[in-house]
Amino acid sequence: MIPISTSLRLSLVGLSAFALVSCGDDPELVRKREEQRTEIRRLEGELAVLQEKMSDIPPDRGADLDKLKQEAEENKTKVASLEDEIASLEKEKQGVERELESYRRKYVIRGN
Repeated sequence: MIPISTSLRLSLVGLSAFALVSCGDDPELVRKREEQRTEIRRLEGELAVLQEKMSDIPPDRGADLDKLKQEAEENKTKVASLEDEIASLEKEKQGVERELESYRRKYVIRGN
């Protein structure tokens, strides 16, 4: 809820007090005073509506979005690193399999 600024509040109070003191019984001043009161009520109503609308505004998610983008980039980097590691391990596996096959050819196991 947004408070009414102090200067606005003091101005409204000052105008109201001035209107009450200086009006007396003059019909024109009484009419102006009533118009001012009506205007004050209208402005307070508008202020209440605006405050209500502001309370319904969802919070800013920009910082969360930036954090998620950063995490996504970090995850992409990790995935690329793991894919490189997998490729390296597959090459190593193929080398070991070739060595095993060479060993089996060199040292044939014969059954009884």
